Amino acid sequence: MQETKGLALEVRLSAYIDGEIGEAEKTELDSLLAQDDDARALLERLKAGSTFGNRAFEDFLHDPVPLALVRQIKQGPGITPRFERVATANLPKRSLRIWPRLAVAAVALFFLGSVGGFILGSAGNIVDPAPEAADRSWIGEVAEYHAIYSRQKKHLVEVPASQAAEIQSWLSSSVGVAFRIPDLTRKGLTFEGARLLVANGRPVAQLMYRDRESEIVAICFLKNGGGGKPDQFRETIRGDLSLVSWQRNNASFVVVGPSSDAGLQDLAQMVAAAI
Repeated sequence: MQETKGLALEVRLSAYIDGEIGEAEKTELDSLLAQDDDARALLERLKAGSTFGNRAFEDFLHDPVPLALVRQIKQGPGITPRFERVATANLPKRSLRIWPRLAVAAVALFFLGSVGGFILGSAGNIVDPAPEAADRSWIGEVAEYHAIYSRQKKHLVEVPASQAAEIQSWLSSSVGVAFRIPDLTRKGLTFEGARLLVANGRPVAQLMYRDRESEIVAICFLKNGGGGKPDQFRETIRGDLSLVSWQRNNASFVVVGPSSDAGLQDLAQMVAAAI
């Protein structure tokens, strides 16, 4: 049991709520609460704050983190919360025990504010799920293929980059889409070669690139793909993959890469102009 006599009333009532005081102090505080309206109001505020904080933090732990916030964390945002050292040498034990709770609450509120602000700020950019459902037949399969093939070390591609002319002839005739192999060295991507996939019962070309961190980025396309306005870029997240898709003429395209890559939209636009 804690000895709280002589401490601030907030500290004493916090210990009272937690049941961490002796019978004598409890009797004393009961008497105070029976006579003092301000003390009762303070007790109710402490109880309400504790309940709200617990619920908010529990909800926060179960909420999905928005993609942009994940990317910001991975890339290192310009502003990082700092907690300055607090001198606690002369604080009573009860106060020292309260500080960790306050720190946790501060962190929770910071992230709740960040996530909430992101959601409110992005409300106008929510993508209608209907187009994604229409593309599921081939984009979903491409994501599944990529998750497997991108892990291959010796057999990443069927035809290596050194046979670029053969790749263009082979895939153009197999898929029915004329194309050029984009040079993405300005984006730090090295062309590794190509594969032929099958998605939704149709042949799909897959051009494979490797970035400076050895992550694999793929360009996939097929003839007469799903609907959508020409050159309208739409990003879909599937697990740890991001897929940016668009349509042009008689073909549908998608760029597949790590979901942490915030530059995938720009890359897709570069590919669209070069392919």
